[in-house]
Amino acid sequence: MTTKVISIMNEIMSLPASVVITAAAEIKGLNSANKQECAAALAALVDNGLVSMAEIRAVVPQKQVISRGDNGAAHEKIIDHITKDVSNHAVVIGRLSNGMEALHRAIDQAKGDSIGRDAEITDRLARISAQISSTKVDQSAVDQAVAKVVADAFKPFEKMVKAAGAEAVIAEAAAIRIVDRIPAYDAFGVDVVDRTGAQVMVDIWNHPETPAVDANFIWAKEILQHLLLSQNTGESLWFGGEKGTGKSETARQFAARTGRGYTRINFHKYSTAADYLGDKSLHNGSTGFECGDFLKAWAVPSTVILLDEITNCPAGELAPLNGLLEPKSAVTIGGAVRTRAAGVLVFAADNTLTNGDETGRYAGTQTMNSALADRFARVIAFKHMHQAQEVDAVTRHTGCDPRLAEHVVELVNACRAKVNTGDLVDAPSIRQVIGFIRALDVLSVDDAWAAAIGNRQPSESATALDAIKKIYLSEVEINKYLGV
Repeated sequence: MTTKVISIMNEIMSLPASVVITAAAEIKGLNSANKQECAAALAALVDNGLVSMAEIRAVVPQKQVISRGDNGAAHEKIIDHITKDVSNHAVVIGRLSNGMEALHRAIDQAKGDSIGRDAEITDRLARISAQISSTKVDQSAVDQAVAKVVADAFKPFEKMVKAAGAEAVIAEAAAIRIVDRIPAYDAFGVDVVDRTGAQVMVDIWNHPETPAVDANFIWAKEILQHLLLSQNTGESLWFGGEKGTGKSETARQFAARTGRGYTRINFHKYSTAADYLGDKSLHNGSTGFECGDFLKAWAVPSTVILLDEITNCPAGELAPLNGLLEPKSAVTIGGAVRTRAAGVLVFAADNTLTNGDETGRYAGTQTMNSALADRFARVIAFKHMHQAQEVDAVTRHTGCDPRLAEHVVELVNACRAKVNTGDLVDAPSIRQVIGFIRALDVLSVDDAWAAAIGNRQPSESATALDAIKKIYLSEVEINKYLGV
């Protein structure tokens, strides 16, 4: 696959899965639910000039029509009913078939007998054949029986579903499933192997609201290993580390690359359990419980839920999460038992490692309640990438000369060293570096620096930051890299 085709494919992968799959079906005639396979087929067409990206983006996703019904035991009853009905017909046909075989044997034995004997056998054969022809499976009757079983199974829940206005949600959730299983390298461009040296496989889902893929995101193998382990175990993870180390974007891009849904819940010191779990509300003249974002995502297969800045929230308001994050949880909330849907993963992202802020740089954070912290199987310390990786990331996101990216990243590393010695309160993040370089298209170096980086620094360390800027940031060099 050429570099050009890879670039086209990455652009197509950034589109919603429903658009890519529908476009492949309509343009290429490819009947597949695998987003990556569809993207590869479309990329080849674009490369050969047979279709444009504009035509692909213009495709209107097909809506799947999913019949409603209960799951579990109800499905088993439906299957048993159909199986028994078909089995009864099969027995009748089997007996008739045995009779036919016996008749054919009789005909073979009767060869050489009189014409009258042949006529008798032929007459018997005709009667049995007529009997077989008249014995048919009544497909209409079978369809009606199946429909009745489905309706009866769903009836106890129909009023509740309609009252909640959840028909579409249930139909959508029922359609979400694993559609492929591929090696980690094919999904992320990183080789991940298990203890035996075998490739770790990645489940690919077909959630209709998958986030867009960022082709420029750089994956760290040591973090990806934890994500894929949780894919197989369902364990929750705690992401801790300084700002700009990729915690929240890692969760989003994991969802994007695996065809999962993504829900991000931002916490602050005034957050309450009702904000994220839900509360009673008035709907169509009646009072009922309305689920919050967490419970809505909790019920939809494959969703990645990110609890962002979780230590800003008062500990008491987080207590209801204890039961929800237990393995095979079943918790009654709002008058209904809440269970985790298949493939749902929960990640928490914070600047601390559950023990609160030990640096004084993240005001408002607090030590996490140990009972809740214990629900997270592993605490992953996110660190800044190596300088070469950060230069690569800045270059990818801005399209600038790599020498310009390196020039600014060197300044950031000098700032981080000063944070460790206490001379600076905070160092610029890679997000700020990207913002600074993008601003150079319109602003002067000093104005871009002030707006993207300098104005954020607390007054007690602004002088130290300005001194580092004068040493490391050269306007002459920057203009040269910009071609000015």
